[in-house]
Amino acid sequence: MNILHISNNDIVGGRFNGYYMQQSLDESFNVGMAVWNKTTQNPHIHLLPPGNPLLRLFTATMMKFDNRLGLERLTGFSGWLLPRYDYFKRADVIHLHMIQNNANISVLSLPMISRLKPLVWTIHDPWAMTGGCIHSFECERWLTGCTPRCPHPRCRSLFQHYMPFLHWRIKKQVYQRADMTLIVASQWMQDRVERSPLLRHLPCHQIPFGIDLEVFKPKNKLECRKKMGIAPDQKVIAFRDVGLGSDRFKGMSWLMAALKIYEPQKPTSLLIFEDGKGFKILSTKYRVITPGWIDGEDLAVALSAADVFVMPSIQEAFGLMAVEAMACGTPVIVFEGTSLPNVIRAPRGGLAVPAMDSVALAGAIKRLLDNNDLRNKLGGQARQIAESEYAFSLYVQRHIGLYEEVITRQKNIDRRLR
Repeated sequence: MNILHISNNDIVGGRFNGYYMQQSLDESFNVGMAVWNKTTQNPHIHLLPPGNPLLRLFTATMMKFDNRLGLERLTGFSGWLLPRYDYFKRADVIHLHMIQNNANISVLSLPMISRLKPLVWTIHDPWAMTGGCIHSFECERWLTGCTPRCPHPRCRSLFQHYMPFLHWRIKKQVYQRADMTLIVASQWMQDRVERSPLLRHLPCHQIPFGIDLEVFKPKNKLECRKKMGIAPDQKVIAFRDVGLGSDRFKGMSWLMAALKIYEPQKPTSLLIFEDGKGFKILSTKYRVITPGWIDGEDLAVALSAADVFVMPSIQEAFGLMAVEAMACGTPVIVFEGTSLPNVIRAPRGGLAVPAMDSVALAGAIKRLLDNNDLRNKLGGQARQIAESEYAFSLYVQRHIGLYEEVITRQKNIDRRLR
């Protein structure tokens, strides 16, 4: 089977954009990628468009123009070029991922691609069903076509208030002419697809993202803390900070308020992944540890060192780091109203509290840090959930089964047409 994944990056996001699927399958599968940003020397990963310097410069210029006008990659021409390339011609199935960023793929090209090859599209966030919002928050105009003047434009552009109205209608026309099979990672996303006037006519399959359970697994907590420079008797609260000042989706301001409310009974560390600068004002109350962006074995060590992992997103389509924490035996605390309570199977793998309620969030942190038996029970259940639902091998098997299904369906259609 020849599989072609199309996204904006290869390694960045590799756990859910096809890159690691390529690494895990045997020689009976030929898995390629076409991306805008190639960071490896892997010969199965192709630049889209190809590496001609002038063409790449022209493409980058067009993408800046596109951003300025809020065209959401309507000007992207890489999709139209795909049939020229041998790796596309060899493919038995095309799998789209993030095309709204730098993939330079216009939705206008989807009907053409779907006529040539079976087309699968993983909907990573609600952008595909809105007039341009990655997350729509409280606004439900995506259910009725977006108003001619959007009151809450989510991206800045010259025509930011008016483009969502146009994009919604363009997507509706395009999707009606495109033969696609959709994939979502969570029930929260599947519910939205089923409600969407744009997408609900298309077949949609729920395939949760998977992780390597041999990397992300419970490790000796004392040894992990020693590696992280954390005293064995401290309590440890772990979370990811995407930037307190710029955050829109991850609930960092409510977490900051919760950490101010919570009064530790023992010395407590904040183990903060990625940014963490904004939380250093809490250093008089907590020990603030900021290892930066880490992944793989280093991340598994850090998550195993933690007592709880907090992911207070107010908009979240899946939440892979929550699953990684669960696999390490660390219970998770989340807000209600996103995909996360279902992903962690609250209250089995962790606790869910009302969204944007810092008092309730502080209470959940206190409840788990003060109750060793409850924390250990939820941590054990979290690992069991990860093993039964989020193994990477299961993620790959589910995709292969779906590929076989759409390829067979296309062959039957072609046979009837002949």
